[in-house]
Amino acid sequence: MNTMKKKEFDILLQKFENGDCTPEEIIFLEGVVNESIITHSELSIFKDEKEMQSEGGRIWNKLNDALFEKPKRINFTRQRIFVQITIAACLLLVASFSIYLYFPESFRRNVISDNRGMETRNNANTNQTLTLPDGSKVVLEKNSSIIVSEDFGKVNRTVLVKGKAFFKVVRNEKKPFLVRMGNLVTEVLGTSFKVGSDNQNKFIEVAVISGKVSVYATSKNGISKKLNGVVLTPNLKAIYNTENQTIQESIVETPQLLVSNLNKSDFIFDEIQFGDLRDRLKLFYGVEIIFVNREIEKCLFTGDLGGLDLFEQLDVAFSSIKARYELRGSTIFVNGKSCK
Repeated sequence: MNTMKKKEFDILLQKFENGDCTPEEIIFLEGVVNESIITHSELSIFKDEKEMQSEGGRIWNKLNDALFEKPKRINFTRQRIFVQITIAACLLLVASFSIYLYFPESFRRNVISDNRGMETRNNANTNQTLTLPDGSKVVLEKNSSIIVSEDFGKVNRTVLVKGKAFFKVVRNEKKPFLVRMGNLVTEVLGTSFKVGSDNQNKFIEVAVISGKVSVYATSKNGISKKLNGVVLTPNLKAIYNTENQTIQESIVETPQLLVSNLNKSDFIFDEIQFGDLRDRLKLFYGVEIIFVNREIEKCLFTGDLGGLDLFEQLDVAFSSIKARYELRGSTIFVNGKSCK
């Protein structure tokens, strides 16, 4: 518990008892009480029950003394109602303070709960496959864990992941699927993707296999304000730096073919212009290739690119015309001299 917070609340509580609260402080206290009623009725709000009963009794007596010490110019019925309401509000305020002091994270608004739900941890030496309540599949790698939120499927489908996991999500446009790793959120409707962090948790990586996902960071205090983010399509990934909260978009190490039923002949080219080869590779892998020197598009390529991954294909093709390429974010830039 933060002792500074407790001291501040003790002072504020004393001011409340003495009737010295400012309008702003009263509004704050009312907000604490209201939020307690709405969201925390299920919690065990007293960490030390005897202590809180004693505190409640002390305030009860103080209220009675304050209310009946001097004659009041109101009728008995109204006075009794006033006393009941005031006492109830005061006791609820004490309970709310107790919640705030012992469960401060519960008062953050619009927050996805990080630790309330069913947790599964993979302690085996092999990957573990799980089926979530909505039918989505999760493959947990060794020493990885997942927490399925208690309210999974009510408004959205939220899970918390530590380690590395592969997801194949059942599409549901009304209930987005949210994967949280620290304060990084991956939001999808229905797709397959991988998430994972390094051993020091300095970097978190999200790689898309199929579909489309939105990856964004939230503030470190847990408030679900989107600070920055990217939209990923197949064969793209986002690397999140947990220290400076930046997201870098890139292409996965080994892009997979997005077009099914391709033949071996589809990778054998005979004097194809590089502009057409670029369009073919974009169709196959979904990546963007830009020629800095547009004259390169007219150059011709002849060769067999079968059995090679995308970057190996690029090495073979561009070396034939002594051009070079570099990866800038999720785009491949090609530069070189004209073939004329």
